[in-house]
Amino acid sequence: MRLEVGVSFSYGEKKVLKNVEFTAERGELLAIIGPNGAGKSTLLKVMVGILTPTGKVRLDGRDLIRMKPRERARLITYVPQSSFPEFAFTIEEFVEMGAYTTRGDVESALKRVGLWKRRRERVTNLSGGEYQLALIARALAQGSEVILLDEPTSHLDINHALEVMELLRELREEKIVIVVLHDLNLALSYADRLILLHRGEKRWEGRSDALEADVLEDVYGVKVRIETVDGSRVVIPGERKR
Repeated sequence: MRLEVGVSFSYGEKKVLKNVEFTAERGELLAIIGPNGAGKSTLLKVMVGILTPTGKVRLDGRDLIRMKPRERARLITYVPQSSFPEFAFTIEEFVEMGAYTTRGDVESALKRVGLWKRRRERVTNLSGGEYQLALIARALAQGSEVILLDEPTSHLDINHALEVMELLRELREEKIVIVVLHDLNLALSYADRLILLHRGEKRWEGRSDALEADVLEDVYGVKVRIETVDGSRVVIPGERKR
């Protein structure tokens, strides 16, 4: 299973993505990092068809851009940045929304994230971390080959953030998993490969253990060190570059 991406996108005269090219395959967790406004969320939206780019998004040669939404939903799904649910659906009803167009397996999805036994509870009663798991379950119920996640650990405490990242590492063996992350240390700890965006362009791509401090300094404008602590690489920020 191979995803090929080569896209550009503009809002009117403003170029948001400038010929961003990469491939992704099952068996690796790919993280997209970069400062605010780099185009990370926009990249996910053009890949899933929310926005229409110029260029290509192909899964094993199939053109996702030109597919009808129902057909595309069987192949790729998107988990947006979480916001608090507005309606008191049960957890099961909430997850069923993801399976509506594809007739996916709701029970299997809920069991995968540990919420099956709580399926009759109201989704509005979930904590932030539990709600994020429900969002992932809804995506899994869609049954697609590719799952895109936008900042799935934002606003989560460290325990729930690690729980979500561990789940994504498991899922990479079954699906192509691409995640936008703001937390550089989570990206270094859990992602197999990184793509660094800056001002709509791909500035660096490689394995997470190959990322060097000078690359981050150039993009983020902050002096940093990357050190190994208990076997994990950690980004330690210093002064802002003048």
